[in-house]
Amino acid sequence: MTTGMDKEKNIRPGGGVEARLIHMDARGFGPLVRLRKAVVDALVAGRNRRAGARLRAMTGLWSNMQEYAQGSAVTGASMSDYLTLYEQVRKWRPVEVLELGTGISTVVLAYALRENEAEGGARGRVTSMEEDPAWHKQAGQNLPGDLRPHVDLIHSPKVDGFYKMFRGVQYESIPERAYDFVFSDGPDRFSPVNGDKLFNLDLIQVVVRSETPIRAVVDNHYLTFYVLQKVFGPKLARYSIRHKLMFVGPVTKNDAGRLKRENFLPDLRLLRDTELKLRMARDD
Repeated sequence: MTTGMDKEKNIRPGGGVEARLIHMDARGFGPLVRLRKAVVDALVAGRNRRAGARLRAMTGLWSNMQEYAQGSAVTGASMSDYLTLYEQVRKWRPVEVLELGTGISTVVLAYALRENEAEGGARGRVTSMEEDPAWHKQAGQNLPGDLRPHVDLIHSPKVDGFYKMFRGVQYESIPERAYDFVFSDGPDRFSPVNGDKLFNLDLIQVVVRSETPIRAVVDNHYLTFYVLQKVFGPKLARYSIRHKLMFVGPVTKNDAGRLKRENFLPDLRLLRDTELKLRMARDD
């Protein structure tokens, strides 16, 4: 999840504010854009309320979430995010889950894996990455004991990295495993080199090494969304308005786009301003 000072601004599951909605400022736009924002806000808030009710009804999961939160003043995600992660793991039944950013989401992912195993599935594992040493230590202390067999907490600093022309932030060292599900919400997106705000690169780096199909849920950061759609295309990197999340996959290294020879002729506009577009292609 988010780390450092940003985490201290969030609220634990029992608090009064349970949604962490991405900021959308409609000032300066026309009435249609403002109306669209109002509709989106209503859809997101409604799903978040329903998700909170469903999570509380799952008393075992909710108890584990509350136990983890006792040592932390934060959630790092909305109730809708937690329910989405639970539903995705229960639906697709992954075995090797990579979580980019430790938090209450670690509990949700591990709990869903444990339920899958109880129904006869293979034992799953969450490899949970965290760059903040204090947050990593606290997560180890807070993690409910019955979920520990399903979780491998890994501390790794963040570094700048690259894919093609895109510069992003990534964890320095992620264990090499056959991941089939990824939740991307970290590391903190500011460059450790010069403070530039970048995008989360790890999902791309994991996919381009993988022959195992990977599904992913990506938390709400528009720059990350933009790059993922350029690399995988909008059909494989789908943004959900209601969830305010991106769903990626299933993808393997064969789905990652490459830069092709640029031809700006289709972009040229004789009677209005020209907007040059970036086009990428897959090897097939």
